[in-house]
Amino acid sequence: MDRMYKHYDRQASPKICLKNYFQQYNELLKSYLCHDINERSEEKIFQLMDVNLSQARTHLIKHYCSIDNLSLLVETAYMKEEKKQEHNKLKDLKRSEKMLNNPPLETIKMLKTLSKETLIKSRIQNGIPIKYDESKWSNKNPIIPYEEFLVYCRIYEPFESQSRFFKYKTNNGPVLKLKSVISILGCQTLYELRQKIICQSDLSITTDTSKNPNHQKLGSMAKNVYKSGFFFIEDTFYNDTSEPTNVDYSSVILKWAATRNIGPFKIATMNTQINSLCARFGFPWVYQHQGCCEHLIVLTDARLMTVNDVLSLSAYPRIERMRPASGRNCIYCGILNVHWIVTEHNRIPHDISYFCHKCFMSYNYVDGKKIGNFKAYNYPYIPKLMFVRKRRATSKSKE
Repeated sequence: MDRMYKHYDRQASPKICLKNYFQQYNELLKSYLCHDINERSEEKIFQLMDVNLSQARTHLIKHYCSIDNLSLLVETAYMKEEKKQEHNKLKDLKRSEKMLNNPPLETIKMLKTLSKETLIKSRIQNGIPIKYDESKWSNKNPIIPYEEFLVYCRIYEPFESQSRFFKYKTNNGPVLKLKSVISILGCQTLYELRQKIICQSDLSITTDTSKNPNHQKLGSMAKNVYKSGFFFIEDTFYNDTSEPTNVDYSSVILKWAATRNIGPFKIATMNTQINSLCARFGFPWVYQHQGCCEHLIVLTDARLMTVNDVLSLSAYPRIERMRPASGRNCIYCGILNVHWIVTEHNRIPHDISYFCHKCFMSYNYVDGKKIGNFKAYNYPYIPKLMFVRKRRATSKSKE
């Protein structure tokens, strides 16, 4: 990787051990935010400023520098009115809850969490030490602000490698296309990151179904059958060992590297937590699955969690951004989406063709019998979504 992508070293960061880095940063942040209020006394401030001011002068500065001067009277009145309305709404919700004798409503739960966040914000702004009740946070908000951190990963689509001769001849390298940006907590694992990576090669298994396309069942997705894969970060292969039948893809690479004196390399599992990584940000690493499908992944950013983030463990890893994929249309009607991929067709001039289901059946079958020689494969899709669409379509037709 270092030889192939050495030009990325200019933009990459030095190697960072995430756990140690954020522990030091957290201690520094606590010393700044959670100090004693007495340290912010007027005498301490004047000593730091090395000035001696009279009491009248001090009161005058307080008056001019007060935060009340940052808002107009109309704005403060409007804010007070909004707070009154919110308070009245909360009272109404509590009354309705008591009348119905139901467990707490989701709206009240949300308001309670919001009130907690505003309390934490005010304490941080005023320099008051933050004290957490771990028993309360473990049920609703297991993530404690400024204790956990997020790492952002950019996942790129696979691309075809090119020979050196072709690169020198055309002066064009492979074009990298961003697939998605995923945020993951430091306490989560590489295996959890893998579950959020979406790739088209995971959605279907390539089997020829041209003989009987109508009676085919929705098959399993490839990611549920072929679960092997690995991440390569720095000098370590992180293999997926979640199933005993998984293949170790890194063993072949390690044998190849040993014959060429490349390495040494380390081996670990995907159960490795993100906070235990020591890696360079901005440098491309590899995620490989489905035998030969390779994605470049780049760690781009990391930051501490704040009260403005979603403080729920189940919300991560999260897809922050995804590149919109343009769908294919049928080569015959040009209107409907592709459902079939046809190859080696003796009545079509090109090797690979894309059909919708209607055109595929009308062109290649007469009375349900296959015409000509060809192979047909399902276009990659998510079976659950297709099932929902069919079910909705049948319900509409019944109506």
